[in-house]
Amino acid sequence: MRVLFVTHAYHPSKGGVQWLMQSLAERLSAQGDAVTVFTTVAHRCELFIDSRQPRLPVGEVTLNGVRVRRFDVFNRLTWLRLNAARVAHKLRLPGQDWVRGLYFGPIVPGLRRAILDQPADVIVAASFPMIHMYDALAAGCASGRPVVLVGTVHPADPWSYDLPRMYRAIRQAHAYVALSDYERDYLAARCPGARLHVIGGGVDTEAFASPAAGRAFRLQQGWTDDALVIAMIGRMTAYKRADVLLAAMPAIWEALPQARLLLAGAGEAAELRKHAQALPHPQRVTILPDFDERDKPAIFCAADMIVHLSERESFGMVIVEAWAAGKPVIGSRAGASASVISDGEDGLLVQYGDAAALARAVIALGNSATMRQALGRAGQAKARRLYDWQVVVPRYRALFNVWVEGKGA
Repeated sequence: MRVLFVTHAYHPSKGGVQWLMQSLAERLSAQGDAVTVFTTVAHRCELFIDSRQPRLPVGEVTLNGVRVRRFDVFNRLTWLRLNAARVAHKLRLPGQDWVRGLYFGPIVPGLRRAILDQPADVIVAASFPMIHMYDALAAGCASGRPVVLVGTVHPADPWSYDLPRMYRAIRQAHAYVALSDYERDYLAARCPGARLHVIGGGVDTEAFASPAAGRAFRLQQGWTDDALVIAMIGRMTAYKRADVLLAAMPAIWEALPQARLLLAGAGEAAELRKHAQALPHPQRVTILPDFDERDKPAIFCAADMIVHLSERESFGMVIVEAWAAGKPVIGSRAGASASVISDGEDGLLVQYGDAAALARAVIALGNSATMRQALGRAGQAKARRLYDWQVVVPRYRALFNVWVEGKGA
């Protein structure tokens, strides 16, 4: 099978969608499929609106058996694009979702033509609200090839995702992959007739089952054997709600003085450092920005629990990675977390944005090694059953194959 992935950014760019597309592409290639990725020169998505951001080279390269072609982007007139989008959105002008798309980007001259010219049996595009999704859909429909969209829609962000144009595209696509029941249910109400399929994100569960690597990481950080490590792992951005965890830490330390806080992920850490310094025990906080992806299993295994508070994700890959490492997760009763975590069985759920409730949940887990182990074991079994790549990749390929063989309806 010849598969063309179209995505806004790709390795070495970091992010959940980038990791999902890279993992699928490389695993399909390893199975014998001819895989090509069309992407941009963005190392970070900020490039789409900020010309000062670094760029990767334009052109083609082969990465782990996958042919990757990078296209340049137009990222000028940002002030005009943003304010036109704001005005059009506020006034609900006709076509305002198109104007917002011009702000989101990426604006990639020549992409649609290149997709039309690229031999492929199926076109797979990720993720909304980026406008390359519409190029992929238009090119696929014009050439009579099936298009599968992996939208990773964040329902809690209406500015970016409440787009009539996007809903029309989802209905038009041959298939749409939702990463969770939460995302599927949101779209089902807005895209009647859409062919929605739920396939969660994937994880190499064996790679994350690495207690020795976790112990080595703890030693590297100078944490004693009795330290209770509470970790938040993910992009360092406001919607991940590290502010709630930081607000909960004084109460947590009062009950669990052995607690250590680890904040790790891609992005700018200056604001987090500032907030951490204002806490009663800043020396008990470790901030690890832009860690090497190869260190991720060790970081998860070093933690005693993982906190994931965002309401915006369509899935929450951090949850599954924590489970793969055998760790309990505390999530919010908001967004996709509540449709992925079974409260009291493989994790705990707390009210979104409630620092006091979060502190109580952390303290409960901190005081009970038995509870941590039980939730972690249940989560690990769930990750192996539903989210291991050996389960996830065949589900994607089977979906592609239905349309390649002309059996889709």
